[in-house]
Amino acid sequence: MSVNDVDTNGHSPKRRKVSHEAKQSKEKSGSLQEGAQDSNEPLPSARQVSNHKPRSNSFTKMKAAALPAGGVSKSSIIALQISDLSTEVTPEYDSLRHKWTPVVRNLESVIKQIPERKPISGTEAAKSFRKQGITIPFPEPRPTKDTNYKFEFKPPSSIKTRGALVDNLSVKHENLIDIRVIMPESLFQEKDYLNNRAFHKAAFYLSCIALSLKESYPKEFDWSFSHQHDLDLLPIVCLIPRDPQLAKFTFQISVGFPSAVIPIEKTSPTKVCLRNSTVSDDESDRKPVPVYNGAIRYAASSSSLAERTKLSRSPAFDESCRVAQIWLRQRGFSSAISEGGFGFDEWSHICGLLLQQGGHRNHPLFSKQYSSLQFLKAMLQILAVRDLRDPWIIGDIKVEIPRSDVPVLYDVTNGFNVLYKMTPWSYERLRHHAQLSLTALNTKHQDNFESIFLFKVAEPFLQYDEVLSINIPGKSFASTAERVQYLQRLYSVISRGLGDRTNLINFTFPKAQTWPLKHDHGASTTDIQVEVGLLINADNITRLVDHGPSADEQQEAAEFREFWGEKAELRRFKDGSISESLVWLPGTPVTLQIIKHLVLQHFKLLPSSVTRRSRDLQSDLLEEADAVSTKDAFRLINNTYQSLTSTLHGLQGLPLPIRSISPADAALRSSTIDNPLIPPASKPIDILIQFDSSARWPDSLPAIQHTKIAFLLKVSELLSSSDQTLTTRIGLENTTQATSGYFNTSFLDIIYPSGGPGISPICFRARILHDRESHLLQTALSDKTLHGSVRDSINTALTEYKSAFLASPIHTTTIRTLCTRFPPLSGTIRLLKKWISSHRLLDHIPPEILEILAAQTFLQPTPWAAPGSCTTAFLRCLHLLSRWDWTTAPLVVDLSLGQEMSSSQVDVIKTRFQAWRKLDPSFNKVVWCVGTNLDETGTVWTGNGRVERVVASRVRALASAAIDRVRSSHEDGMDAGSWDGLFVGDLENYDFIIRLKRSVTGNARSKRRRSSAGEAVDSVVEYKNLQIGEALDIDSIGFDAVQLYLEDLRFVFGHTALFFHDGSAAGANSVIAGLWRPSVKGEKEWRVRLGWSSVPLPIKSGDGDEEDAEKFMCTFNGDAVLAEMAALGEGLVKEIKGNE
Repeated sequence: MSVNDVDTNGHSPKRRKVSHEAKQSKEKSGSLQEGAQDSNEPLPSARQVSNHKPRSNSFTKMKAAALPAGGVSKSSIIALQISDLSTEVTPEYDSLRHKWTPVVRNLESVIKQIPERKPISGTEAAKSFRKQGITIPFPEPRPTKDTNYKFEFKPPSSIKTRGALVDNLSVKHENLIDIRVIMPESLFQEKDYLNNRAFHKAAFYLSCIALSLKESYPKEFDWSFSHQHDLDLLPIVCLIPRDPQLAKFTFQISVGFPSAVIPIEKTSPTKVCLRNSTVSDDESDRKPVPVYNGAIRYAASSSSLAERTKLSRSPAFDESCRVAQIWLRQRGFSSAISEGGFGFDEWSHICGLLLQQGGHRNHPLFSKQYSSLQFLKAMLQILAVRDLRDPWIIGDIKVEIPRSDVPVLYDVTNGFNVLYKMTPWSYERLRHHAQLSLTALNTKHQDNFESIFLFKVAEPFLQYDEVLSINIPGKSFASTAERVQYLQRLYSVISRGLGDRTNLINFTFPKAQTWPLKHDHGASTTDIQVEVGLLINADNITRLVDHGPSADEQQEAAEFREFWGEKAELRRFKDGSISESLVWLPGTPVTLQIIKHLVLQHFKLLPSSVTRRSRDLQSDLLEEADAVSTKDAFRLINNTYQSLTSTLHGLQGLPLPIRSISPADAALRSSTIDNPLIPPASKPIDILIQFDSSARWPDSLPAIQHTKIAFLLKVSELLSSSDQTLTTRIGLENTTQATSGYFNTSFLDIIYPSGGPGISPICFRARILHDRESHLLQTALSDKTLHGSVRDSINTALTEYKSAFLASPIHTTTIRTLCTRFPPLSGTIRLLKKWISSHRLLDHIPPEILEILAAQTFLQPTPWAAPGSCTTAFLRCLHLLSRWDWTTAPLVVDLSLGQEMSSSQVDVIKTRFQAWRKLDPSFNKVVWCVGTNLDETGTVWTGNGRVERVVASRVRALASAAIDRVRSSHEDGMDAGSWDGLFVGDLENYDFIIRLKRSVTGNARSKRRRSSAGEAVDSVVEYKNLQIGEALDIDSIGFDAVQLYLEDLRFVFGHTALFFHDGSAAGANSVIAGLWRPSVKGEKEWRVRLGWSSVPLPIKSGDGDEEDAEKFMCTFNGDAVLAEMAALGEGLVKEIKGNE
């Protein structure tokens, strides 16, 4: 939906209603004014709302809406978007109700007619039902022959139909109807709230219902048991209709308790209700079990909770609940313990509770006058800001509940902790997402609606920096309560062990499954896989030595040794201090070492039970055993650059003082794919020298180029005399157009000697920046009498000047700053370039654009936090490329750390993009438009067709395929081959392949690698002295025979074919692939200066017109062109093969 596409002259009734609600959001406020009050910051006048569809939903495009002609605030636009989203996900309740209501009535009728059963023991009941094909789903520990209470059945006191669909609050495809059967009070005794007694009776009661219903409807449904919310204390019967017209519905029957038989004062979170627990802890029978207490209060309070939600209803409340379900589902939350224990029920209960209480003097905290956006913001404010581990008691009666690791939002009226199913890790994750979403909603100039509500956030490899798996024996716990306690202890140990290396730890384990009525679903002995997701702290993750308490702190040191076991050791450090310490091995992720050690130390789990599911692609694909590491190479280059700038500024005898020296190369922003100091990857490093302004500079472009040569000669002379170790040489470029002076024609290579064996000399290539050139080129371009070819040449020169002399140094400085702020950014850029290069597209995409794309994942990471690992950031780059529709929207990236890009700048970028789409609808000039706070044109790197349409389409298709592969491989895990497969390009889709001789392609020293075609490539062994000699050969710096051949191919055959090549030194650069351009395919009428080699076609005899018969037709002579390519590359080309 674009604001420019909106008809502002008319207002639909729906839009007037939503606008009124948005207006209310500014005029009315509740107690949470900061969290709920809307912002009035203006948005750009033109914007694009993405039509990206989440995988789990079938949202359609947002409908156009009429907006006020006077302009709208950002909050008003978000309110409209939320309203549209709610409309899209709202099902047709009336039509659905006509379908499910008769089913519910029939089921209720049968339940009410079930005959009474006389009291029997638990063992007799289990035996009796087993004979009838039903195994009673008793929670553990089950009743035994010594159990002194009986089981009987009497008609229910009431039957309630519950659920979001029943209350008209559900979203599409969520068609669950819960039939809650309330047991009569006469079935309970005074202390049935203890030791699972009430739950055992409920399981028997449920089995009686299941038996009768199955006998009444044996073929109408598929019958099974399950656990509500993954709690074995709350078994349910699931009914899946076999009627195709009812296939979309799921019916479940649950059992509730009358509130009077479960006393609130006996089941509060601080009370001990499990006094004979089988948990292995000796003191566990004297500690409260929050999950048990919460479950029994939930079963006894369901009616009052539903009634409260009903009293809270309003159009805005309903709309906010539907949108909240989308928000929660996209982040993997539901009411089930395995999915966080926080879903629609919890959201609506809290929201309804705070509409009645929770404020000052127990007045309502929320106002019924809130708009849906205000409800959403207020709830996110509660979840994000308030630490509910300090219990929040809502009600008139004071209840003392101590702080704990789990959240407590205690409803005094019902004696119920609404968050009883939440665990420490799920609560931290919920707070984390609430904080991120609240920040995104309050951002002034960014439209984050799509990322907040439409993205599937719960993608482990996109959400977490590291993903591990822990295999836990099923015999470790027998019940849900025991499993929760076990995992909480595991979480506590891992959280303490990882310390400041992580910002967030999350556990994910399998969801409870259904099972047939006749099967026994007792304590499972099957191992469970707990997936551990980590958000890491990039500043501390690589630390190899941990300092513990000093030797003088005896108690703390003893606790440290007890926790770490034999890993702890007493060490003396360089500063003379003696303290407990931990030393970790390099080469293996420290997080993996820590977790393996701790699970063995505290849980007796073998280290082999812990496996790493994610992968460090930077170490595996980019780092090799070179004479100097890539990180050290970048540091050495930057230190040498700083030394060079000092030397240049200190030169005496220059005609003009040096004003500035600017970096303008990927090596100076730590973003080259390969190690820049290892042959054959070593290349000259571009820098720019700017002298002070002077009237002595000529006003003629050719004269300026000659003056530059003179300056460079003088600099070379002074450098050579000041430092005898330096080698300098003057070079010429763009010599074919040197007479015009439009292009820069000279440079100075300043070469520092090699830093050691196997390390290339460092060569800086200096060019002179003169600010008058831009003005002179623009003046020359304004001459309307220029010939077309001259105008094109000047325009090309001006574009190159702006990118190479103006944009490049600013871009380099910005990326250098960002790489310092975000340590994983450098590796992310290199991985992204590696991926692009492996698919032979690097020559067609400016590297600066890839660096901007990588930086965007750190600066604007919504809906996730900024990545802490290169692999996660790289996958997010692919995710961005897969969903960016470059045909309809520009990519706007704010490269400032403070995100200070104004709305007016965004307006300018979008306006220019729209202008380009009107001027160039065929995408001949501008395909990708990437605007930043440094480049409001959006085309400084992509103008003049630098990114062709076929390349842009290919990148998006490859990125989509890569993300789909990662998603599909998550369940079984991605092995090394699957990860490597992301970086393997296919050769089958090209029209021809040029294979080059490996002896001259420059990668003869590479180790055994895998080429893009997939075949293994053996390295060529050389003597060590030859390798050292080549490293010291300054004449070979920057020489790339393959690149020179490619330039010749593009110059001669660029109008005929597109050429693709892996440009990395470590890649499969022995292959050049090509595609014939569409303009040369098919039969063409022969004419002079056709532009490509052709073959005449025989004249066809037939009934055609005489005019057509006189035309001579021809076709493209591909074989001849390939032969010419082979001749052009004589000595370099091994073979050329065309693909049919």
